[in-house]
Amino acid sequence: MGLKEVQEKIKKRKRRRRRRILTFLFLAFLMAIGIFLVKAPVFSIAEVELLGNVKIPASVIQNELEGLKGQNIFIFKDKEIKGILEYQSYFEGIDVKRSLPNKVIFTIREKKPEVNYNNGGTVSLLTRDGVLLEVGANPIEDAVTLIDNTPIPELGMSLYPEDKQKANLLEEFRYLQERNISSTKFPTLDLRDMKNIKTYYNDLEVRLGYPDSLKDKLNHAINIIEGASLEATKGYIDLSFYENPVVYPETAVESPVETIVESPVEN
Repeated sequence: MGLKEVQEKIKKRKRRRRRRILTFLFLAFLMAIGIFLVKAPVFSIAEVELLGNVKIPASVIQNELEGLKGQNIFIFKDKEIKGILEYQSYFEGIDVKRSLPNKVIFTIREKKPEVNYNNGGTVSLLTRDGVLLEVGANPIEDAVTLIDNTPIPELGMSLYPEDKQKANLLEEFRYLQERNISSTKFPTLDLRDMKNIKTYYNDLEVRLGYPDSLKDKLNHAINIIEGASLEATKGYIDLSFYENPVVYPETAVESPVETIVESPVEN
């Protein structure tokens, strides 16, 4: 082995030794920072703020929130708070934000009531897909009024756990209700008979039949009502086969096609 080769080996060893030393110093520096962040009193939680809760009372988790004070802001455990909130029917999720050096902000995301379900004279509030949020509540405005004979489930559970067709239909009806840009609104959905689904407009009963082509049927009903000025008419519109609707009383309909409103329910 020549002199140059020996010198090159020595240089390589020195470089490796320097890298090891630098790596050790860097890891030691990171460890020191970590210990400082975990142990420094300045990072002990002194303030906890709760936002977003409207239906869920703060008192439900107040003790747990107070219990966080004094814990380190980087390593505190919020699983207990989430575990308690999971039993609240309105709870959908929670976001945690650390505001350095010592404040934690919890923002609760609540489920939105969008359906009034009147069962046995008691109004219950549901989500658009049928999850029960509250029993014995005041009806909410601009919501779907659901008519059915299904027994009330436990809070936080679906009204239709075994009937996905009804749950999907309720959600679709609510979706179309929101996107109805016409002046003819359908606030009610009657699911007592899935072979003869109904909705209502003033004194008009709108028979939708089976749960197919819901958007087309609702659009067709709006066109007939507005095109023939049926706003004050008592009777029914049978859209079981929406391409050939039946209107009673028939004398109320003269020529709705001439004043048809194109797609009042948006996509």
